[in-house]
Amino acid sequence: MLRELQAAGMAALQFPHALLRAGCGSAHYVAERNAHYPVLLVHGYAGTASVWAPLRSALAGAGFGHIVSLDYNSFAVDPVAVSAELTRQALRAAAAAGAPGVHLIGHSLGGLIVRSALAASPELSRQAGGAVTIASPHRGISLARIAPGHCARIMHPGHRGARPEAGSPGPVRWLAYYSDGDHVVPAASARLDDPGYGAVNLLIPGCGHLTICRDARLIRSLVSELIRTEMPAGPAVPGGAGGELAAA
Repeated sequence: MLRELQAAGMAALQFPHALLRAGCGSAHYVAERNAHYPVLLVHGYAGTASVWAPLRSALAGAGFGHIVSLDYNSFAVDPVAVSAELTRQALRAAAAAGAPGVHLIGHSLGGLIVRSALAASPELSRQAGGAVTIASPHRGISLARIAPGHCARIMHPGHRGARPEAGSPGPVRWLAYYSDGDHVVPAASARLDDPGYGAVNLLIPGCGHLTICRDARLIRSLVSELIRTEMPAGPAVPGGAGGELAAA
């Protein structure tokens, strides 16, 4: 609980930035050492790209040399515009890196944006390697009904933006991280259980909605799974596509 309160305080300090940002933007982190696919990160509702700092550091240390953080004002922009910008930035990153694929990672609302982008763009689906959602409300959350902005609407229970589609085109390998300690997005909503995705759901026990992105267990697991996803014949996690695991 203390860690979650500390994370909430850090998020509050970033709130003016989230509120004042106009439209969508991005920050590119490019290193000389680049042994893997580019990675595109999408933060959640009322968030900023600062949530990714520990993960960015771990990815860079593992040889992921092209990382893009998408930043947007979730109060003012339409989620369709964010989805389109995600697609543009992801394809641009793959081309710039000369890579055969790109990894997409979204926290909370960002996971729904990732799903929306892949559903709307066959080209992106063909190039996507790992698609990762972290504490994302795949089946909606009641709290979103009182949240302002168009982006909040796709988190409403029953909204098509918060409901898994019948399937996902292309060879995308889905991972959905969730926690039994998340009081914002409960586990039942954060798991991506629709069989059309063949997703693997990974439990990070005892984390809050904000602290899960900074949890060392999630970071170790996520970096490892992205590397595994790039192996030509390797499954996303041991045991094959689809299932339920707990990250060590």
